[in-house]
Amino acid sequence: MTLLPDTGSVTRREHHLRRVRTGFVLSQVFFGLATSLFDMYYALFLGQVGIPPAGAGQVFSVGFTVMAVIVLPLSAFTDRLGLEPMMLLSSFGFAGTMLAIPFVDSLSAHLLLFGLNSVCSALMLVSVNAVLASAIHDEQERFALFRTGFVAFLTASAVGNVAGVLLARVGAETAGWYRFDLLCSAVLAVLIGVARIAMWRRDAGPAVVPGEPRPPVLPALRANAGHLAGLFVLAVLVGGAGVLAIRFINLVAVNYLHLATESLGWLLVADRLASVLGIFVLFPLMKRGGALRVAGFAMIAALFLQILSATAGTAGFFVLWYLLRQGAHYAQMPVLDNLANSRAAQGTRAFVNGVQRMGIFAGSAAASLAYGTLMSAGRYRGAVVLSGVLSLLAGVTYLVQSHVGLRRRGADQ
Repeated sequence: MTLLPDTGSVTRREHHLRRVRTGFVLSQVFFGLATSLFDMYYALFLGQVGIPPAGAGQVFSVGFTVMAVIVLPLSAFTDRLGLEPMMLLSSFGFAGTMLAIPFVDSLSAHLLLFGLNSVCSALMLVSVNAVLASAIHDEQERFALFRTGFVAFLTASAVGNVAGVLLARVGAETAGWYRFDLLCSAVLAVLIGVARIAMWRRDAGPAVVPGEPRPPVLPALRANAGHLAGLFVLAVLVGGAGVLAIRFINLVAVNYLHLATESLGWLLVADRLASVLGIFVLFPLMKRGGALRVAGFAMIAALFLQILSATAGTAGFFVLWYLLRQGAHYAQMPVLDNLANSRAAQGTRAFVNGVQRMGIFAGSAAASLAYGTLMSAGRYRGAVVLSGVLSLLAGVTYLVQSHVGLRRRGADQ
């Protein structure tokens, strides 16, 4: 006797998956709009209230350090509490801290608020990735959704930077002091949480229900200890290499390339478009040559592109090589996210994503101090080259991961 599937449950699941996909992509759009404005003006805002590049490096480093320390314990707690509640709590907490940041001027206040914002950001990223992994079990489908999310984020970031250019023309009392721009980014951040309400599955509970037998989490983690260690090292290198563009490129553009604020905005627009183009160019190659291998060679190429940037004689050539580097860097980000979820056992998804995020934050924290110190000493080229060296090491780590994966599949066969 053949049992027919429950069409009602299938329909409900398909409806939920559509809501998850739609909510995720929309939240990525608002995330890109909010963070593009914030990243464009925050370091410059710190400078206008009297905090130098070294102080900005301390703010970013403390934020990333707090995330690195706290993300794993809170990720494990997320698996117990429930992925969806933590996703929404952290999303609205992220927006709340962004609303407060424009109203403080002291270094200590920014250290505190940016640290809290960073904690919410870490939990938001960990929980949303874990929600996607729990809802979408097919690895290729999940990888494609991560790619779509990155494209949505980067495209929205470009739009946000265009808005930042327009805001820069409003006047010194608004965009000139950057408070108005940061408030606009905070309002957009509120919409991240609103969009993610659609991702909440009403019947979803915690991954581990109190009173019920717990799945063998520790044995699962021990069995994948090598994978977790490799993931952590890779994330450290990727985070350290990428934070220069995320947090410091505005200081490079204004203080080293001597670009006007409006030109900075167009540079960031080109940055996002180059990143989207890199994903579309390299993604088909990943299907044929293996995602980890192509990501590895892309990161190795980033070193040479950054050396060309650092030795460029004109701002135009610096920007050209920098944009090509961004395309190579962002093409591998969906690969890193998918790698974190590819071997995560039930009840450990948030924890494994936490390991990845802890690595990114730890690498970003250490690199932020180094970049801030180098830039305060006027050694902008040294900061660019250091980022390239970290890209090279990340590329080599990707290739090692690819080799390990091929050996494991061969052993399984």
